[in-house]
Amino acid sequence: MTRGLSLYLDLVRFGAALAVVMTHLAYPELSGGMLLPWRQAGNDAVMVFFVLSGFVIAHVAHEKEHDVRSYAVSRLARLWSVAVPALLITLLLDQAGHMLDPAAYAAWWYQASDPLERMLRALSFTNELWFSSVRVFSNGPWWSLGYEALYYAIFAAIFYFRGRRRVLLAGGLMLLAGPKILLLLPIWWLGVWTWQRSRQGPVAPRAALLLFGGSVLAYALLRWSGVPVLLKQATALAIGPENVVPFLHFSDEFVASYLIGPLVALHFLGAHGLSAALEARLGAWRRPIAWFAQSTFALYLLHYPMLRFAAAALGYDINSPWQVAAVFAGVVGTCVIVGPLIERTKGGWKILVARALGSGAAVSRPVPSPAARG
Repeated sequence: MTRGLSLYLDLVRFGAALAVVMTHLAYPELSGGMLLPWRQAGNDAVMVFFVLSGFVIAHVAHEKEHDVRSYAVSRLARLWSVAVPALLITLLLDQAGHMLDPAAYAAWWYQASDPLERMLRALSFTNELWFSSVRVFSNGPWWSLGYEALYYAIFAAIFYFRGRRRVLLAGGLMLLAGPKILLLLPIWWLGVWTWQRSRQGPVAPRAALLLFGGSVLAYALLRWSGVPVLLKQATALAIGPENVVPFLHFSDEFVASYLIGPLVALHFLGAHGLSAALEARLGAWRRPIAWFAQSTFALYLLHYPMLRFAAAALGYDINSPWQVAAVFAGVVGTCVIVGPLIERTKGGWKILVARALGSGAAVSRPVPSPAARG
C-alpha cells in the first residue's frame, strides 16, 4: 500500500467516524432538530467502513498474515482490544447517566435486561445473528461489529482454505450469520475486489481523477435525488413496514447500499491512482492524521453512550448551536485522547490471543501502515 493511499484512507476513516457521530447527535432530543439532514449520513458512513475494511483485510491477508492463525490472532486482538474497554466504559456511563436522570434512559435506545447475555453477545460478536438484534445497553453502533466479525471469518474460510473445507467452512459461517448480515456482505467484499484491482497497478491519471472526483459528485447527486430514501421506503412496502425491524433491522437500506458501495470502491481506486499527489498534499500532516486515525475505532464505539450521558448529566440547551457544538467537540476530543491509549493495548491482546490459540509467531510481525490495520 502506497504512503499516499495509506494517509488518505486514514483520513477517510476518521471522516466517516465523524459522520456517524453527527448522525447520532442529529436526534432531535440531542440537538433540537437543527442537524436532522445528517440523519441520512449514518448508513453511508458505515458502508465506507465496510468497503475500507474489506480493502484492509485483503491487504493484510496477502502481505502480512500468511496463515489462518496469525490472521485470527490479529483480528481477535483488534476487536477485543477496543471492544472490552468500550463495553466497560458504556456500562459506567450508562449507570452514571441513569443515576443522574433515570427518565432520560427510559427510552428505546437503552436496553439493559439480561445484562450478562448482552455482554456475552457483545464480546462474542453474535449480537446480530439471523433475526436477532441484541442492543448493547445504550451502545447502538455496536451492531456493525456483529456484521464485520462474521465477514472476517467468512473471508478467512475462503482465503486460507481450499476444496471441501473451504465450502463447508464458508457455507457454515454464512448459515450461522443469517440473511440480514449476508445482505451487506457484497458491500464489504467490494473492498476485497478493490484491493485486488489495485494490485494490477494504478489506473491512468485522468481516469483516476475522474473516479476520484466523479464518485463524490455521483454520491452527492444520488443523495440530492432522494433515491436512497425512496428505495428504503420501497423495501418497507415490499416486505411490510411491520417486518422491517424484525427481519432487516440495520440492513434496511441494503438496496441503496448497493449503489453507494460501488461509488466508494471506485473512489478508492481513484485515490490509488492519485497516490503520489495525495502524498504530496498530505505528507506534512502525517503525524496528526495517524493520531486521529488511531482514535477512529474508539470514537465509533464510544460516542453514542457519551452523547447520551452528556444529555443526562449536563442538561445543555439542545436549541443552542454553541452548546450542541461544545458537546460534539467534547465527545470527539475525549475519544481522540482515549483512542490512541486504547490502541496501544493491542500488542498485549495479541499475546493473550496467540497464547490461547497456541501460536506465538503471529505477534512479531509489524503492521505495515496505520491504514492497514484491520
